[in-house]
Amino acid sequence: MSVNRTLMAEVSEVIADCMGLHIPEERWPELLQNLRNASRECGFQDPDGCLHGLASRTVTARQIAILANHLTIGETYFFRDPGSFALLEQEILPQIITKRIGNTQMLRLWSAGCCTGEEAYSLAISCLRTIPNINQWNVSVLATDINPTFLEKAKKGVYSEWSFRNAPDWLRDQFFSPAPERKYSLHKQVQHFVRFDYLNLAMDVYPSLHNQTNAMDIIFCRNVLMYFTPTQQKRVIAAFHQCLVEGGLVVVNPTEANANLFSLFTTEHHSSGVILFRKTASVSQGVFTEPLKPPAEPILPAISFETALCLFKEGKDTEAMAQLAGLIKKEPGCARIPLLLARIHANQGKLDDALTWCDRAIVADRTNPTSYFLSATVHHEAGHLPEAIAALGKVLYLDQDFILAHHALGILYKKIDKSRESERHLTIALKLLSGHAREAVVPESDGMHCNQLIESIRVLMGIA
Repeated sequence: MSVNRTLMAEVSEVIADCMGLHIPEERWPELLQNLRNASRECGFQDPDGCLHGLASRTVTARQIAILANHLTIGETYFFRDPGSFALLEQEILPQIITKRIGNTQMLRLWSAGCCTGEEAYSLAISCLRTIPNINQWNVSVLATDINPTFLEKAKKGVYSEWSFRNAPDWLRDQFFSPAPERKYSLHKQVQHFVRFDYLNLAMDVYPSLHNQTNAMDIIFCRNVLMYFTPTQQKRVIAAFHQCLVEGGLVVVNPTEANANLFSLFTTEHHSSGVILFRKTASVSQGVFTEPLKPPAEPILPAISFETALCLFKEGKDTEAMAQLAGLIKKEPGCARIPLLLARIHANQGKLDDALTWCDRAIVADRTNPTSYFLSATVHHEAGHLPEAIAALGKVLYLDQDFILAHHALGILYKKIDKSRESERHLTIALKLLSGHAREAVVPESDGMHCNQLIESIRVLMGIA
């Protein structure tokens, strides 16, 4: 099939926009072959139709997932880059544990671009090896990828010898059991800490309470950014900055550790050669600076809820809270003000404070399902599963078509091994989503599109 350069340029641009993948012209023959292989699966009659369909920019989330299966490479193994994991176990985690022990014993990690799960499980194993009395902690590892096939393999936790190349000798003996076909099955103790979910770093919304990408302590995103366009790299890094709590870290491959790209962060060079990027309150171009003194007569925007909401969406939590502090005195019975304060505190990982504000919102309006839903989301993050399920029951009592409540119950019931209830709620969520345009925003979702949630649910249910 003869293809002109203009068409290929348009297709590669669409792939960059939808998936973040930068495919230079010298790799177009390889791209063309991959698209030929994917064309029928994507719903096109032939490769030519696939190219013109992609160029029309009417790509669905399902087609993106299929393309990811053909365009992304599943090349990883356990404890890849031992220096990063040694630093994690010997310095990073002990520092966090010392600060939080006896206080809010919560730890949140994210493997962004987790592939087939080896990195995410390695993070969980590092936590198990490092944290004393780990059952007294709320530890979670979020593992996301754009490729549903990778996620399905990861969730099974069964690996071949190839995934253990260069891995430490103790790994299989301590955390795996022999499985058929000369493979190894991961212990449930490790799997318990990891949640796999579909997420497109190029298009999806994060940070968000709904996909649990908020209040992260550590983000591992290695061998992912190198495939992205410069524009997408900047967008992803800026979003990671908002996803992290103060003092949180991003870990990338050394070849991706570009200080200019990470100018929002403080750069930390370690003797082992590992480079970390830390979120700090006073950073200018990646170095520590003294906080700037405020002007004698600061010019503040007019106080309004809309201004506070805009500031929150821009990641300016302190400014947003200053607006809301003035508003709540004027409107003590208004539910939307404590609701936004709850979201801000939850995004910062201050879950007890978030629940307090949720309760105030519920008192202000006991018929608002959004207040109960936010309360359920925060309870879920805090590990209070019975309370989360109870709050979601109240949401559905007030609004039986609340899509995200069914989705959340599907996740929670799956977590406590109630597969029948989980499947029922996920099926209802899919049915409700089918009544909306695929590009429509899911209500109460922080901007998630229906097709994105559909793909996430399909992954949860193991639907190919």
